[in-house]
Amino acid sequence: MMESLGRVVSSKVGLPYRLIFPDTEQETVSSFLRDLAASDCSPSTLRSYAYDLLRWFRFLYGRFVPWERADRLDVRALVEHMRATPTANAIRRRNEGPAITNVVTQKRGPGATFSANSINHQLTVLSSFYDFALEMNLGPLMNPVPRQRGFGPRAYAHHNPMEQFRPPRRGTYRQRVPKPAWRGIPERAVASIFDSLTNHRDRALMSFWLSSGARAEELLGLRHGDYDFGEHTLVVTSKGTRNRDMVPASSDAFVWLALYMREGQPSSPGDPVWWTLHAKNRRPLGYSAARQMFSRAQKQLGSNWTLHDLRHTAAERMIADPSFTLVDVQTVLRHANVTTTTIYTQPRMEDVLEKVLEHYARPKPAPPGIEPEYDDVALRELLGLGE
Repeated sequence: MMESLGRVVSSKVGLPYRLIFPDTEQETVSSFLRDLAASDCSPSTLRSYAYDLLRWFRFLYGRFVPWERADRLDVRALVEHMRATPTANAIRRRNEGPAITNVVTQKRGPGATFSANSINHQLTVLSSFYDFALEMNLGPLMNPVPRQRGFGPRAYAHHNPMEQFRPPRRGTYRQRVPKPAWRGIPERAVASIFDSLTNHRDRALMSFWLSSGARAEELLGLRHGDYDFGEHTLVVTSKGTRNRDMVPASSDAFVWLALYMREGQPSSPGDPVWWTLHAKNRRPLGYSAARQMFSRAQKQLGSNWTLHDLRHTAAERMIADPSFTLVDVQTVLRHANVTTTTIYTQPRMEDVLEKVLEHYARPKPAPPGIEPEYDDVALRELLGLGE
C-alpha cells in the first residue's frame, strides 16, 4: 500500500520532474529540483533525486513523521529498511534470496536488497535536500543525515604537522563499497554471443560497443548525421560532461550499420538510428530493450554480462595492443583522469589462473645428481690423519 502512495511525474515544459505526495505537488522538493536544474544538472539526475525523495517521504509517512521533523534515528531506520527490504525489481523477479554467483562469469546477479551504492546515494540526496531547505529557511530545524567524517570548512584544519595525513573514514550509515574492477568478456564468449544475434541491428550495436568503447546510453542516443562512413567515426554525447565527442569505430561495425539501414529504418537527419523491430509499433530503442536483447543473446551461454562489460572489453583489447599507449586509451574512452584508465591494466584473475596452470604443466628440469661420497683415503690424507 505504501509503495503506491505518491508519484514522480514528468513534464516537457518547465521542470522536467516533480514529486506528488500524497496527492499534491511538494513545493519544497520542486524548488530543490529547480535549484539543481539551474546548476546544470541533467534531467536524469533530477529524476534520480526525485525518486530518492519519494522513497523518503513514503518512509516517513509510515512512521507518522513530518519531513521537517525527521531526525537521525529516522535516517538510521531508513538505512536498516533498505538493507533488509527487497527492491521493486527483486519483487518482480520473485527473488527474495541472496544474489547468486553466475558459474560462467563468476559475477553476482542483482541482489534482493538495495546495493551499497544505492544506500549511499540516498543519503547524499537527503543531505543535499535538507541543506537546501535549511539555507532557504523552509521549515526543518536540522539536517538529520550525519555529516561525513572529515567534513568541515577546511580539510585537516587542526592537523598536527608532525603526524601523517590519514584519509577520513566512512561517514555514519555510509556503506562499504567494494573496490571497482573491470570485467572484460573473454574472446570465445564474445564470439558465441555475437553468433547468437539474429538481426543486423543487434550485430551493428555490439560491433560499435566492442570497437568504440562507447557507453550503452551514448550509442543508443546516436542520431543520423552523427556518424561518418568515410572516417569511421561517431559523434556521441558523453555522459557527465554532455560534450559532443568524436570516437572511432571499426569498419566492420559500419558494414553492419549499412546493412541495418538498408532494411528501411527512418533515416532523416536528426532521427534516432536505433529502432525496435516491431513494424506496427516501431519506436526508438531504449536501454531496457537493448539490455534484454543482450541477455537473450547470452541465454545459451548461461552468462550474465552487462552492456557496460562491452566497454570494458573494448578497453581490454586496446590495452593489449602494443600500438596503443595508456593516454590513447584514455582519449578513446574519454576518461577525465588517466588513473581511471589504469584499472584496465590490472590482469584478470582468469588470465592469471591460466598462466599458473601453464606454469605447473611445463616439464621441470631434473634435479641435480647426488655427488658421490668422499674417498676415505683421500679425506684422511687431506686432514693429515695418516692411514
